Amino acid sequence: MGKLWLIEGLPGSGKSTFCEALRDAENKATFYSEVDANHPVDVHGVYWLQEQPVQGEVLGEADGGWLVRYGSGDAIAGTDVYELPFEQHARIMLARWRQFVEQVKQNGQRYIFECAFLQNPFTIGMVAQDVPHEQIEAYVSEIAEVVRPLAPTVIYLETQNVEKVFRQVYAERPEGWQTGFVAYYTSQHYAKRCNHQGVDGTIEILKERQEREMKLLNRLALHHLVIPNDERRSLEGLKKMLEVPSCND
Repeated sequence: MGKLWLIEGLPGSGKSTFCEALRDAENKATFYSEVDANHPVDVHGVYWLQEQPVQGEVLGEADGGWLVRYGSGDAIAGTDVYELPFEQHARIMLARWRQFVEQVKQNGQRYIFECAFLQNPFTIGMVAQDVPHEQIEAYVSEIAEVVRPLAPTVIYLETQNVEKVFRQVYAERPEGWQTGFVAYYTSQHYAKRCNHQGVDGTIEILKERQEREMKLLNRLALHHLVIPNDERRSLEGLKKMLEVPSCND
């Protein structure tokens, strides 16, 4: 059995539910959601400073500077790691992936990650910064090489009708999520270049993101499974998958 499950898919594809079910089935695996503060390779709310930090929790040195998480009363300095130039962001994150792999080699534990492998690189590289696709592909391919010793399995929960599912998810989510998600997706470089606006524009960006992610996944030499989940039947796929002996057993 491999040491790492990587669960990917668009917003509303059922990743969280799938991860929780997988965690329950693999009762010795540690699950990190995308918002967990102690996530080994997902650093939401963490800032990079080139100068010595004077406030906040220092998480370590990185790329000639420091990674810091601030408390509610701290004066924030530096740049959010997810807003750094893409190449610098990739260097910092690859170092964290390598550190994580060495940790797993020592402790032998199994892990489940939500969104860390494809979503983050594509959201930052494609949606936010609109860098050439080759840069994103090279970054993800390097992550794949780094985690290969852990015999990972990537599960992609495919949204076959992106417009229908997103509009349903959009209607179900609170107003703050609706406004924030659409505003983020349509205010970044990719949306501006392609003139994508509002909910319709967000849907077009999500369609393109999923297409790129799945094409790249099919080119990577990693064990992966694609489970269509528009009808929320991914748990049936999970059950069948866990009944089949892994080639890594």
